[in-house]
Amino acid sequence: CLRLRSLARTKPKKQQNIQSATMGKPFRQKLELFLILFFTFLAFASYHEGTGSTAWLQWATLVIFLGFTYTFDASFTDESSFIFDPDADNWRRKTEAGQQ
Repeated sequence: CLRLRSLARTKPKKQQNIQSATMGKPFRQKLELFLILFFTFLAFASYHEGTGSTAWLQWATLVIFLGFTYTFDASFTDESSFIFDPDADNWRRKTEAGQQ
């Protein structure tokens, strides 16, 4: 009876993977958003109309670069999608195995 209770509490592996994939953004993307917001605040804070300073432009440029990085990261990658394997034979084996 005790074993049945412990089995009932554990979730199958596939269900755990689905939940972890849909629980939210990875830490990397949250960090990127935080940096974008922080540097946006710095860009607005460094703008002074009377001084003629261009420091705000430098911060704004950094925000633009981070914005494009975040857009690419959110659109095309997730925690498990990037695999560094420069050998073409390995890629060929993986794609041929997926077609069978």
